[in-house]
Amino acid sequence: MIKNNKLQCSNVSTETYTGKEQSPKRFGLSAEGFEINFEKEGYDGKTWMVQYKNNRKVWIRKNIINTVTHEEPLINNDDKPIITSSIHEIKEEEIVNEEPEIKEDISSSTSTGEKKKTDYNIFVKYYLDKLKKEDTNKTPNKTLFQYTTQEWGRLKKNPDELKLLLKQLKK
Repeated sequence: MIKNNKLQCSNVSTETYTGKEQSPKRFGLSAEGFEINFEKEGYDGKTWMVQYKNNRKVWIRKNIINTVTHEEPLINNDDKPIITSSIHEIKEEEIVNEEPEIKEDISSSTSTGEKKKTDYNIFVKYYLDKLKKEDTNKTPNKTLFQYTTQEWGRLKKNPDELKLLLKQLKK
């Protein structure tokens, strides 16, 4: 005989829980008994909210999402290196408020049909082409791209070397 360790939820009699969940379900509270977007603190101390998933209401943890802001080019008309890149932690509510601004920026850049050439894009194109020309073993493109991103990471730590290389590439 199989032992059943599941307990009945206190707010919905047809739902069960094990008591090992991190969500509010651990307290016997099924998501089925709440409205969509209802928020409650879970056993882990984080905020959980009710959402639909596969046509059922479930507890979904409200995550903090990392977003990357615009990176200024290292070389501009003044020929002075400027390195500004930052990562902000923002909650989902703040993302909803910023969404229209992002859409406007995207629509204005794509309406011209030109892709903005960043330092990263210029470097990747140059370095991938260089690796493909030197490659005699038919290395997969995925591996070559990994080498390229590793080299970009190394160059980001050496801004003087990166600045010289980009100056040569932009000529």
